[in-house]
Amino acid sequence: MKRKTNHHITRLLTTCLTAFTLACLSPQALAATITTQESALDAIFSQASFGMNTIDIRFGAAQTIVAPDLLDITSDAEIGTLFGMHIGPANVINFFYVDSISSCGTIDPNIIGCAALNDPNLVVESSFAAGPNGAELLAHELAHNLGLDHNSGSMLPNLMDPTINGSTAITVAQVMIMLAAGQMSGILQSDASGQLFVEVIPVLVVAAVPLPAALWLLLTALGGLVGLKRLRPTQSRQTAIA
Repeated sequence: MKRKTNHHITRLLTTCLTAFTLACLSPQALAATITTQESALDAIFSQASFGMNTIDIRFGAAQTIVAPDLLDITSDAEIGTLFGMHIGPANVINFFYVDSISSCGTIDPNIIGCAALNDPNLVVESSFAAGPNGAELLAHELAHNLGLDHNSGSMLPNLMDPTINGSTAITVAQVMIMLAAGQMSGILQSDASGQLFVEVIPVLVVAAVPLPAALWLLLTALGGLVGLKRLRPTQSRQTAIA
């Protein structure tokens, strides 16, 4: 069942997207991953309603932050802390990927995304972002960064409905809002050819930095040598070193 959650907190727009398919997904099944959905996002932000003002979504190199207390977002204060760890310039959006979110202006276990309105930060559950409606989730949150509030009063399904509904439709009026607000905030940029674009840094939140594979192999080899040394019979007690 889809539940509408439309609340606000200071500087944060409570996107509070809920999903009718969420119950079918294991929160840990696809956790700790970055899924950009870049080609799908490009398609959403270049649909017919954009006319000649299509927006190219450009992802930079993925980053990792160690923040074990922020893997599961359970309060608005934690969202503020996470967004305070922004990487890069103020006009570059950070897509934060965490394991779970249950707070964004309200407490609800069905929340899967939260964004700052007219501000370059958003956070999503990594498992949902990797799923079939992941592009819809990311585009919804990104549109909040570009100034769009939740859709209200329309009978037609829309990207900015407060629930996942399978629609990525954006109206001409909504495009005009994003163009004006995005340029005012500086988040919406333009390159030398006149192409509008948004620069994104995907940021994975982890409990600890994983050791590189080569280092694991080295440590394993060293461990094996230590084990062999300990198993080798002592031939002379006089040469043994403790």
